[in-house]
Amino acid sequence: MSSKCRGSSEAEQGAGVMAADGCGPFDVQRLLKETSLQHVEYHARLPSTNTLAAELLQPLLQRSPALVITPEQTAGRGRRSNGWWSAAGALTFSLVLKSSEIPLAAERRSLVAIATGLAVQKVLQQLAGDRSLDLKWPNDVLCGGRKICGILVEQQGTGEHQGVIIGVGINVANSLRDAPAEISGMATSLTDLTGVDHDLNDVLVLLLNQIDQRIAQFAVQPRQALAEVNRVSLLNGRMVTIRNDAGATSGECLGIDSDGCLVISTASGPVTCSSGVVEHW
Repeated sequence: MSSKCRGSSEAEQGAGVMAADGCGPFDVQRLLKETSLQHVEYHARLPSTNTLAAELLQPLLQRSPALVITPEQTAGRGRRSNGWWSAAGALTFSLVLKSSEIPLAAERRSLVAIATGLAVQKVLQQLAGDRSLDLKWPNDVLCGGRKICGILVEQQGTGEHQGVIIGVGINVANSLRDAPAEISGMATSLTDLTGVDHDLNDVLVLLLNQIDQRIAQFAVQPRQALAEVNRVSLLNGRMVTIRNDAGATSGECLGIDSDGCLVISTASGPVTCSSGVVEHW
């Protein structure tokens, strides 16, 4: 089993749940103080934070918003069972939210993924200086065509026991020079872009607060939020090919619509893609 420590809000500490310090590179007390988190589940090493979050879903929902985090993820996964390579200095975590506490109607909850992508783009853009960061539908953030962040959002549970798990993997202080050759040519990190070893706690606090803000923005200012998404969307105006269960769709990307879907202009008219893999752009 991996070593672990947990931290919870003052209210939960009063109920007998002790907060812990010294959780590897993470300052749990700072995370609880400077964000909306009510609980932090830290493990020194994990196969996948999303997998553990799903296994611990019900107790974590009782402490929502809750965070599962590790400095070493050995079997991270993305959409369609794709793997996520990470090394020391990467920021890998899963944020667990109770569905009933998300200020979006159930049919619009898929916007959580887009809101998270926008939050990551905004934070990394703030830290990357004059480097331009783009949001690549549906779940990646890129710089110069190289991936710097992957996002996997999963809904788990039913009824009152339903939650949303937001899995995020960001290359922060892990140089991609150490990555396998097939990855180093396709990805980058914040430290590779800036030459600075950014503190994981600083980045995480900024990001967690930004996720809260962007989800709220989609609830109360959806047009403004959507405009910001399309402003940084990498695919807009490009010829793309999207493959999903219905097959492949090719054409010009017109943008992301109010439901978080990609709209493609094809020879037979506009096609809306609610999910899929971008095979070409």
